[in-house]
Amino acid sequence: MFGVATLATGSLCGCAPAGDTKGAGMPFVDISKPDKILIDGAEDSAGRVKLSTSSDPRREAAVTVSSEAPISKVELIWNVSLPKDALIHGGDWERTYGDSGWFRVEDESKPHGGWEPWYCLINDGKRTDGYGLMVQPNVFGSWKVDPERLVLSLDLRAGSRPVELKGRKLEACSIVSRRGAEKETPFKSGQEFCRMMCPKPRLPKEPIYGYNDWYCAYGNNTASNFLADAEFIVSLVKGEKVRPYVVVDDGWQRGQQGCAKTTADKRWAGVNEKWGMEMDEVARRVTALDAKPGLWYRPFLPDDGKGLPIDPTEPELEKRIRADVTRFAEWGFKLVKIDYIFFDWCGSWGGGLAPVEHDLPEWSDKSRTSAEVIKGLYTALREAAGDKMVIIGCNAIDHFAAGLFEIQRTGDDTSGEEWGRTRRMGPNTVAMRAIHHGTFYVSDGDCFGLAHKDAIPWELNSQWLDLVSRSGTALFVSWKRELTTPEIRDALEAALRRSAKAQPTGEPLDWLETLRPARWRFGSEIHNYDWDLPEKKEQ
Repeated sequence: MFGVATLATGSLCGCAPAGDTKGAGMPFVDISKPDKILIDGAEDSAGRVKLSTSSDPRREAAVTVSSEAPISKVELIWNVSLPKDALIHGGDWERTYGDSGWFRVEDESKPHGGWEPWYCLINDGKRTDGYGLMVQPNVFGSWKVDPERLVLSLDLRAGSRPVELKGRKLEACSIVSRRGAEKETPFKSGQEFCRMMCPKPRLPKEPIYGYNDWYCAYGNNTASNFLADAEFIVSLVKGEKVRPYVVVDDGWQRGQQGCAKTTADKRWAGVNEKWGMEMDEVARRVTALDAKPGLWYRPFLPDDGKGLPIDPTEPELEKRIRADVTRFAEWGFKLVKIDYIFFDWCGSWGGGLAPVEHDLPEWSDKSRTSAEVIKGLYTALREAAGDKMVIIGCNAIDHFAAGLFEIQRTGDDTSGEEWGRTRRMGPNTVAMRAIHHGTFYVSDGDCFGLAHKDAIPWELNSQWLDLVSRSGTALFVSWKRELTTPEIRDALEAALRRSAKAQPTGEPLDWLETLRPARWRFGSEIHNYDWDLPEKKEQ
């Protein structure tokens, strides 16, 4: 049990204590009846945007768009009257960056300029309502909540240019809503709404845990050293029925880490000189340790010298991706971690109102929306992996990962060198995306690691290990065997064995109050952490 943290309230992060709102009851919006529909800022007088409802109009409204002229954006607007002190929480285009949380409706410090990608949760102190898009849409959608209106902005562009539908009927998305029960906690309401948005998640059959070498090696690794560290980690879970994954991160492939570049089509077909062992042999040796081999892959990295950002509509890209993933499976790998699959096509991290906020080179195919194109490539990855490999989406679009990938990295990088980065990113993403865990995918808040001795004080880093191992989410450790004391060895073994068994999702009890929740419920137990970094520990 760790020390109780001193929690910040609204003055620190725009958040407010639960139950702090006052005033009249909160209305529940009928999403099937927007008060106004705009196309590129002009009212849709021609009826090019249509909403069709299911038997329960308050649960689902399918949005279709057809247009002869190029089109960039559709806005649906509902007039509402919300309490000014209502709290808002929403998604991210791809992952959190340490700033996800609950904010007052009028707070100007909200991430993404106040727009909530994919969905929004609204809490008035009595109940928590949800409005969002079903996963796997053909557009990017974000919500803006004001005291007097609710706005859904749909981005239909092809890259940074208007899409050219030429009369094609685009099945843009399905909007869903859920009125929270007054006795539900916001956490429970959020979980149930996520289940509504993703009725068929692709979940692994067993808990996800193991070893990843990034935060102890940062790409400066060899196969023999990797296998020696992996063997140590695997030895800690001897006898566990569910076996760990052992993941080679960035640094194994040709053309990386200062090694001589090879021909364009060979980057992912073999290893660099420093790595020193063919990947099929690595997979065999990991399997011989009674573990499951995995590797890192950057599918959108151009091999043709054209540079970034790529044109994701180039036909050869999908063919190459399918060939790469098929090769990894033939080598014997059981997991592939796909990375940079947001940055490499849009050139930014996180996005704002929309994923693309600056000009991109014109795409060769402007007849499909960005969402259709990128989701199609994710589908190609999934089809190539089949049932042979599980996929971790890293820097992957969240609403496309849900239902396609088993695991999703839900936050920006933690660190094996700097506690401040782990403190900012780790607790925030585990807490704010806990409602996604088991409803969208297995959530991965990123690794627990250490690059060199004394880089991060153990009394701080051990809290991060403890939280992840108890939360039910994926646990990957990045640890060098020579950094292990008896105390650390015992803690690593306890955490890994805990993660080898299915656990209920940890619930952050103070997530409405702070960006870094410190008070957690794990099953029937309450645990408290202290994420503060005292001045003496920074020196």
